[in-house]
Amino acid sequence: MTPTRLLLAAVLLPACFVPAQQGGGGAQPTTYGDPAGAPAAEPAGGGAEATPAPAAGPVSVTLRNTCPQTVRLFFGEKPKFGSGTYTTLSSNTVTSYQMQPGDMIWIVDGSDNGVSSTSVSQSTRTIEITQGCTGMTAR
Repeated sequence: MTPTRLLLAAVLLPACFVPAQQGGGGAQPTTYGDPAGAPAAEPAGGGAEATPAPAAGPVSVTLRNTCPQTVRLFFGEKPKFGSGTYTTLSSNTVTSYQMQPGDMIWIVDGSDNGVSSTSVSQSTRTIEITQGCTGMTAR
């Protein structure tokens, strides 16, 4: 190898390697901008980044059974086939639960089949099991 080629290889070869990250941080975003320091072009869709909505906290929900008999309930996505919790609520009983928005409550039959369901929202305060024992109203 000639001295000129050796010098050229010594100058260009280090530019082919990416230096290792120091400080233990995650991957850094790559900026493709003007070498003179001008910012890169903005992504399509506007300039402002969307700020995520704050995470909704737990909701205190009052369960009221106005049905004349004990009702079997399931807390979860799919009664009988999904994971969740079964419980019973006696006639004319009121109880409270801490739940997350999106949580589901089901009335189930003796074979754990879903009869009726409702989903908790951030504004849900009371869920009442109706007189017919097969429906619920959320307020």
